[in-house]
Amino acid sequence: MVRYLAARLAVTATIFAIAPATAQTAPPADATAALQPSAAADPFEQAMAARATADYARRNHDPLAMLTAARMLGEVPVSGDQGDAGFTPKALYAEARTLADGNDLLLQQITVAESNSARGVLSSAFGSGLVRRVLMVSPRAAYQFVVNAKGGERLRLGAIGAPGTALLMRMLDQFGKTVCLDDHGDYAPVCQLTPTVDARFRVDIQNKSEQSSQTVVLSN
Repeated sequence: MVRYLAARLAVTATIFAIAPATAQTAPPADATAALQPSAAADPFEQAMAARATADYARRNHDPLAMLTAARMLGEVPVSGDQGDAGFTPKALYAEARTLADGNDLLLQQITVAESNSARGVLSSAFGSGLVRRVLMVSPRAAYQFVVNAKGGERLRLGAIGAPGTALLMRMLDQFGKTVCLDDHGDYAPVCQLTPTVDARFRVDIQNKSEQSSQTVVLSN
C-alpha cells in the first residue's frame, strides 16, 4: 500500500511538472459556470507524462507505477505505424509483469488492466490522437524527415528511443538554420516551436549510442 501511494504521488508530481503553470482564478459566480467542461486534454503531454512515469517505475522497480504508465499511454489514440517498439502500452504492460516478479495479485491487476485496454478507445478527449511513426536508428547514425508546420500553431515533436541510448533531435528551417536542438544525452528528446507563417522543417534524429535504437516519433 505504501509503494502504491508513492507511485500515485509520483505520477501526480510528474503530470504537474510537465503541465504549464496557470494563474489562480476565482471560483465561478454561478453553478452553470461550474458545470462548463474543462479544457481538452493534451495527448502529447500525456504521452510524455507516461514516458516519465515509466522512467520512475524502472528506477524504483515499481510495477504499479509501470502499470499506471501503460494505462496513461493506452488512453492516447495514435494514427500511423504502431510498430513493435518499446514505447507502446503492450510493451509497458510487459515491463510491469517483469517488475511484478511473480506476485500473483499484481499479475492479476496487470492482466485485468491490459484486457480492458485491449478493447480499444471508444471515445476520448484526445480526438484523433497523435501522429506516430516507428523507425530503427542504427548506432552512430541519423534519420531525417521533413515536416510541414502551420503558421501560428505550435509544432511539437518527440522521439522516444530504447532506454539507455542517447538520441539527439535537431530541426532546421529552409535556410539550413537550426531552430531547435535537444542534445541532453537521454533517450527522449523533444522539440517544439511556433512558426509565424506556414513553413517546412527538416528533422534530424541522431543515435549517439553504440547500439541500435527502435524509436517512436510522436507529433501533433
